[in-house]
Amino acid sequence: MARFTVSWASSAARLDHACRAWVAVVARAIRWARRAVLILLCLALLRFDVPPYGDRSASLDRAIGAYQFDLLTWWARAVFAKLRADALAAHWQMDEAEQVAFVQAYLQQLGALHAVQAQIDALYTDPSIPDPFAASATLRARRDELRAWLDARQSLVEAILQEQVESVLREEGFALGGQVLPPVRFRFTELPDLLVISRRDRIERIDSRTLTPGVPIEEKDRLEREVGARFNVSALAVRIGGLAAYPVMLPETTALRWLLEVIAHEWTHNYLVATLSWVGIYGLSDSAALTINETTATIVGREIGARVMMRYYPELVAALASDVKPAADAGDRAPFDFRRAMRETRLHVDALLAEGKIEEAEAYMEARRRLFVANGYPIRKLNQAYFAFYGAYNDEPGGAPAAGSDPIGPAVQKLRAQSPSVGDFLRTVARLRSLDDLYAHVGAPEPARPSPLTGALRD
Repeated sequence: MARFTVSWASSAARLDHACRAWVAVVARAIRWARRAVLILLCLALLRFDVPPYGDRSASLDRAIGAYQFDLLTWWARAVFAKLRADALAAHWQMDEAEQVAFVQAYLQQLGALHAVQAQIDALYTDPSIPDPFAASATLRARRDELRAWLDARQSLVEAILQEQVESVLREEGFALGGQVLPPVRFRFTELPDLLVISRRDRIERIDSRTLTPGVPIEEKDRLEREVGARFNVSALAVRIGGLAAYPVMLPETTALRWLLEVIAHEWTHNYLVATLSWVGIYGLSDSAALTINETTATIVGREIGARVMMRYYPELVAALASDVKPAADAGDRAPFDFRRAMRETRLHVDALLAEGKIEEAEAYMEARRRLFVANGYPIRKLNQAYFAFYGAYNDEPGGAPAAGSDPIGPAVQKLRAQSPSVGDFLRTVARLRSLDDLYAHVGAPEPARPSPLTGALRD
């Protein structure tokens, strides 16, 4: 009996060992199977890492190369700065009068910095100064002192201006529990340029890229030519007044009224995205949505900015209103009407492109560009991309000059006129689901009737 017990125990031990070994083998096989599935999945996801040669998006990235703006790095630094400022909330320790005085002092010192920098630039461009570095020593020290003063106060000024804009947005019903959504957040920074891509056979923005600030003009020209030739498109590098990232990117400027308008303008872009509206989501891929988006943002920015100025800086509003200079006497020569000339240019270009005369339209735009330059408007390049970019800001009565006969801008303006408030107007735009939806609110536009030039302008 004892011998049987020992034999059984030994067999059980061997069986247990075999089972454990089998379980280990199965577990190892499962681990390897998981790894194989993961590797296959990664390979499947990475199969387009080397895109086809004709892929425009990838080729654009290759052509731009080191000149492409690193938005992710900028965003990480800006978010950290805003989180730190929000945690400190130093502006809540100041009353309204102190906040206004703080902003005005900041802008005054910023103006002083610009003046000092202009003096330094003048020394470096004056051929009669043999050693501009030595000659500018005092100015450079003053520049660095002003820059340090401004940097120490930048976040607080941003917080004050954010709150001032939000105070008007709350009145328009964009707050939940007192908090404007999305919160107004921006960061003073050096802005990137924007490389705009349009079709050649019609004026339509189809792509864009942000470029690192300070790209030399010759490199911009090279990029425009290279991209245009590679994809048979029209390309133009343009300066922008702000970028609706989050936080928004804005340039340092002493033009307070313009600054407040742009803060509200860029917040409108963020609002239209945050509400998942058609205008916001498709604002970069659909030309109609883009025009509605930009026109709406310009209208909202102008109205909100004006109200913030009147509430917090009324003395500056009065000063700007009184600073109107009489028009100079032009003598016998009629003044050059830029708006009329640009509108006629756009209309004629549209007519030529509609007839398939692409090269003729491009030659005509170059001739007109020379006319503008001769009359004091230094337009570097006038092409389809120029009209695709500037024509999207169609908020002016009768339509912006670069927009030509585009009916979308006037329709958005009509919607604003029908709305009881700017807040109601923006919420209506956020509910639009198509261009036809806009026309359902304001009525369908009359059919466009492109026509040739009505007459020659003075050259």
